[in-house]
Amino acid sequence: MTFEDPSFWAALLTAATTAGAITILVALVRRNQAKGPDRRAREDAEIFLGLSDGLIVLDDGGRVSALNRAAQRMTGQEGEAAVGKSARRLLPGLESVLEGKDRLASSLGLWCRLPATGREEALASTLGALLSETTGPAGTRTVLVLRDISEQIRLTEVDDWLRVIDGHLLAGTSLGDLANDLCERVARAFGLPLLWIGVPRPEGLLVVGKGGSEAARLSAYPEGRGDEGTQGVAGRTLRSGRAQSDDAGEGWAAPTWAPGVPLGRAYCVGLRARGEVVAVLCLRGHGEAPSPALSRALEALGPRLGEAIVYERGQSLMRLQSAAIAAAANAIVITDGEGRVEWVNEAYHLLSGYERDQIIGTLPAVLAGPSAANPTAIEAWPTLRAGQVWRGEIHETHRDGRTYIVDKTITPIVDASGRLSHLVAVDEDVTARKKAEERIRYLSNYDTLTRLPNRVLFRDRLYQAVVQARRGHGGLAVMFIDLDQFSLVNDTLGHAAGDHLLMTIASRINAAAEEADTVARVGGDEFALIQTALTSADSAASLARRLIDVIRTPVDLGGREVVIGANVGIAIYPQDGTDPDNLMKNADMAMYRAVKSGDDSCCFFSNEMNAEAAVRLSLEEDLRRALDSGDQLFLHYQLQFCIESGRPVGAEALARWTHPTLGAIPPTRFIPVAEDSGLILALGDWVLGTALAEYARWRAAGCGRLTIAVNMSAVQFRQKGLVERVTDLLAQHGVPPEDLELELTESMLMQDADQAVAQLTALSQAGIRLSIDDFGTGYSSLGYLKLFRVDKLKVDQSFVRDVTEDGNDAVIARAIINLGHSLGLEVIAEGVETPEQMAYLRREGCDVVQGYLMAYPEPGETVARRLLALDALSAAPAAVVMSRSD
Repeated sequence: MTFEDPSFWAALLTAATTAGAITILVALVRRNQAKGPDRRAREDAEIFLGLSDGLIVLDDGGRVSALNRAAQRMTGQEGEAAVGKSARRLLPGLESVLEGKDRLASSLGLWCRLPATGREEALASTLGALLSETTGPAGTRTVLVLRDISEQIRLTEVDDWLRVIDGHLLAGTSLGDLANDLCERVARAFGLPLLWIGVPRPEGLLVVGKGGSEAARLSAYPEGRGDEGTQGVAGRTLRSGRAQSDDAGEGWAAPTWAPGVPLGRAYCVGLRARGEVVAVLCLRGHGEAPSPALSRALEALGPRLGEAIVYERGQSLMRLQSAAIAAAANAIVITDGEGRVEWVNEAYHLLSGYERDQIIGTLPAVLAGPSAANPTAIEAWPTLRAGQVWRGEIHETHRDGRTYIVDKTITPIVDASGRLSHLVAVDEDVTARKKAEERIRYLSNYDTLTRLPNRVLFRDRLYQAVVQARRGHGGLAVMFIDLDQFSLVNDTLGHAAGDHLLMTIASRINAAAEEADTVARVGGDEFALIQTALTSADSAASLARRLIDVIRTPVDLGGREVVIGANVGIAIYPQDGTDPDNLMKNADMAMYRAVKSGDDSCCFFSNEMNAEAAVRLSLEEDLRRALDSGDQLFLHYQLQFCIESGRPVGAEALARWTHPTLGAIPPTRFIPVAEDSGLILALGDWVLGTALAEYARWRAAGCGRLTIAVNMSAVQFRQKGLVERVTDLLAQHGVPPEDLELELTESMLMQDADQAVAQLTALSQAGIRLSIDDFGTGYSSLGYLKLFRVDKLKVDQSFVRDVTEDGNDAVIARAIINLGHSLGLEVIAEGVETPEQMAYLRREGCDVVQGYLMAYPEPGETVARRLLALDALSAAPAAVVMSRSD
């Protein structure tokens, strides 16, 4: 081969153009400008031999014709020794460029990578080859251009490494996997014995990734901590934020390292993210400092790797938080800003019984919005809208229908614009705790055997009753009840029988008391009772007697009938005490006095009340006998007259009692006894039946039709089956329903106005007439008055008595008359005793009058004769009918 050969320079020019070799082009220009063939040949040879790219010229047989110094260095062949050799033997891998898959690519200008050969310093190099062929008169010339393209490859690999980082992040792999992968790639590319990444921890640097041929030696550090920790070169890098290298005396020959060849100097750079050093990347190599290519690679990788570490750290924290939330023992619900469920954890499913797909997208009741008829939602939403945490106790419904209780905390999440974006609700199941608390409260306030309040709760209830009594809401009595000979039953029949006896008696006492009263077990065989709305000491005595009677009812204990007695002590507020403790103490003392008296006694704390109670008890027993015998009680009737015509239009039945030894006992005395003792039902039935029977006899005797008026007690009025009972009596005696009038007080009706409306309606629909007695003396609601199905208002005699002397009474009487007429009711005035009263009532338009001025209450036979006489008199012209006989 000669440098004057045109085919050589054509091939060389083609190769230079393809490779982008500027030095070759320059050489060619210089050659063309040179003068003289010898000089030109020498210069051409010098140019060829001195080019930085390796050049190998092959003949048409594929043998080496020439190669320059760079090619000799790259192939490890001397120039003369290489000439004539086959190119395939000259350089491993060259065959693929000459004949194989890389031939076309290399001829088009694409570098084909070849494995490096030659001396030790070339081990880390990567060669690339380009192929160029030119055919001329001297045959085919082939030129191979060789170049160390390791720098270009490494720059390309940096891009690959950046993509590797992104790929790990997208795949969600761990920081350790990412760091190990990257360290191994970079160490292998740059021939580093060790490359590692450490992140700061309180206990030192934690190695999160490592690579290189000596990476295994780093595992000698406990828990993967770095060799220098926070004191060595890595620690200095963390603190200063600048790259650091160890000095000559600082190596890796620390005692913690396994024996081995020193790895050279350490060099660390900080990995920054968001203005701070978040990790260090440390390498060990043979040089004093990283090569330019390695420095550029670290400069390119550092920011992305730092951000990746921060991102992965955040992701790890999020994964930890997510795992903690998902595995939390408390139920957690995440909703959108409107309260619709977006996510729930497993604990919610276990707590509520609902599957995730059943609850996602729904709107829980507690977050149903302030417009819902839900007091909790109305309370919670303003707090949440204000960005504040809401907490409350909620009763939730399980999928199977049972109720459970949660302590709910709802935290609002606000986005960057300040808008409520999400709500996080945490539900702690407090059902068991609440039940335990309730059980503790129950045990501290109730007797477990009888389920009655114990002494503690009894005292609290008594305190509240005293407060109400002080405010004028009625009187009260405290009773202590001792069971007589209970210990004997317990000892002879056993504790089980004793317990059964106590439960039976507790139930009886509770049934005998009013709903507003409190019954308690305050000792082994002692009970206590608070009687509220007390009207008199007599009513307390009557209740005590009822309690003694119900307690004495035989009890079946395993086939044996047992009768047990009781003794009752009573203290009255405020006579016997104005505070709970004194009332309880005095009732207890009264009970022990009753125990000493024996024979089922009832004693008041006050001796005077004891005497009164004895008289009252005797009267109650006499009244009971009178009802049984039927020969001491009777009725008188007071006629009622039409104020315009003067004719009798009705008669009021009035109960009378003639005691065999005490003589006539006024109704004002025995009616309260009947009410307190429970005899009022029997007395009321007797009055109603007797009055209807008497009226039937009047009608049979020829008397005209009247309205027979009968007073009805509150107990009778509230009785179930009242309408049926009254209509049965009417049918039994053949009296038309419209001839019966039931008189009721307004206070009685207002005790339970709604129930009164229903009862009055039923009676009215049965044809029975109804009137409100003593109107104006109690309290009533005009709103309810218009709903009451009544026919008549009765002006109380207390207003009629002074109607001509007291302007206030006159105004009240006039108002009642006007009110009755405006409601379409008939108005009757009772207690009319003077002509002046009659004249006033006539002027004001009263409809009916009743009183001593016209007629006294009289026996039925007398009233019948008077009615017959009045009927006869009314037939005479200009007769004055409205009169009474002396």
